[in-house]
Amino acid sequence: MAFRPAVAIPLHVFALGLVLSSCGATLAIAQGAFLSPPERILLPGPEHSATNRAFQGIPSMAIAPAGRIWATWYAGITPGEDHNNYVVITTSGDGGKTWNEALVIDPDGPGPVRAFDPEMWMSPDGRLFAFWAQAQGHEGSVAGVWCIETDQPDAAKPIWSKPRRIADGIMMCKPTVLSRGEWLLPVSTWRKTDNSARVIQSSDQGENWELLGACHVPEKDRQFDEHMVVERQDGSLWMLVRTNYGIGESVSVDRGKSWPILKPSLIAHPSARFFITRLQSGNLLLVKHGPVKEKTGRSHLTAYVSSNDGADWFGGLLLDERNGVSYPDGQQTPDGKIHIVYDYSRTGERKILMASFTESDVAKGSIDSDSVELRKLVSQASGGQEKAASKPVAVSPNPEGKPLLLPVKGGNSVAAGQWEDAGYKTRLFEVDQVIFTDRKYKIAESPGVLKTAQFLQVPLDGSKRLTCSQSGLVAFLTPQANRNSDSQSANLIDQGFELVALPEIRLFDPSNSGNYCSLYQKTCAAGEVITFGKWAVPVIFP
Repeated sequence: MAFRPAVAIPLHVFALGLVLSSCGATLAIAQGAFLSPPERILLPGPEHSATNRAFQGIPSMAIAPAGRIWATWYAGITPGEDHNNYVVITTSGDGGKTWNEALVIDPDGPGPVRAFDPEMWMSPDGRLFAFWAQAQGHEGSVAGVWCIETDQPDAAKPIWSKPRRIADGIMMCKPTVLSRGEWLLPVSTWRKTDNSARVIQSSDQGENWELLGACHVPEKDRQFDEHMVVERQDGSLWMLVRTNYGIGESVSVDRGKSWPILKPSLIAHPSARFFITRLQSGNLLLVKHGPVKEKTGRSHLTAYVSSNDGADWFGGLLLDERNGVSYPDGQQTPDGKIHIVYDYSRTGERKILMASFTESDVAKGSIDSDSVELRKLVSQASGGQEKAASKPVAVSPNPEGKPLLLPVKGGNSVAAGQWEDAGYKTRLFEVDQVIFTDRKYKIAESPGVLKTAQFLQVPLDGSKRLTCSQSGLVAFLTPQANRNSDSQSANLIDQGFELVALPEIRLFDPSNSGNYCSLYQKTCAAGEVITFGKWAVPVIFP
């Protein structure tokens, strides 16, 4: 297949409404600045320097046939994921000892369009692809997948093709090549759309692309999908999807045309990206947080191997145990080495790191090998527009609330309600208790009125359901809507709860007013069901 025309650096701006060839596929561009090709694909300058970044993370990598390593992530001068985001592409010609930032994709400089969620991939025919998402804001259903490519992946300064838009949505995990040669891209339209975990197919090595099929993720479970597809030995396709509860799965038996509704997998995980791929041995590699059957936070990044297409996993090579490690991605090279890139502390340390090891190392679960290299530095950022030091936020006394109806033992005023056993553990409401099952946040403040109370240790993410087994007082802690967009206050009020006239509780990380919680109470009837999402903490008074 002929290589597409090279692009000059920097690129000129194409007019809105232009009909583009999307890596071979044509699509009509509607109005919207994010639908135009990026104005700037250029060599990094002072504006995009690693010393001028308050944020960087969410990486990917690919390795050329002769060994040149390519890595990508997105960054910004501000600490948030916002209109300042741009994509960085860096390369190493000495096995990762030194790196040179080769390219920056910055759609329109200071905004409003952001470039984010990039992916590097070596295609079977020897081309290197750089994919990224482009959008205004954080709406996945209107974002688009873009790519550039080169047939010179081992060159330090390759000639890249013109940028082309492939499809609506966001693709931030590796493509899959099937046994019959089809290329599948895992493209998601995120949380607001049904059938969001989509599969885009090319049957002609990227000349044309079309929607093949999609998996429906139940609305209560949807997150960013970040799905990956592997072809099993029996020819079925196994899709794993990031959800609110961890990892869901669906299996297609017609090569990706139809997918059953997503259901929970047997792999325990936080709501975070994972990585899965087929190794040269025929076994599967999985890189995730913590043990296979234990849900942890974003720590203990660990590699596992399966010899039976994911039915069982063995080994367990710990790559990085620290909190704040996430977004693994990688590739195995012909010499058998496995290379995994990931991020650490996106707005603090701002590091992109790489681990290298073999399948044998994973099976043994030991770093006692010359082939194991951990925490190799790819990039560390600094500077940018740091978060401004903020004045302490005043705690609201909630004067509009109602008096707290404390249960009185042996009295007639109010009894303590009880919940049916939903599998959640009951904890004392005291400082340093871990609050949620899927985070490591600990209670920072326990005012006098709660010192004898207990709470249910539920997940932060996802939809929860509790049934009152004994009538009486039940309560929840949640931020008010002006504090946090994930507030459950309106939902609780709709179910009959009332705000309590108690000062806000700085539940965890007191420097962040988004964690300031108010108490809501209700006298619950036996058999009554209460539903709540992200995020609220059930409180029980003895």
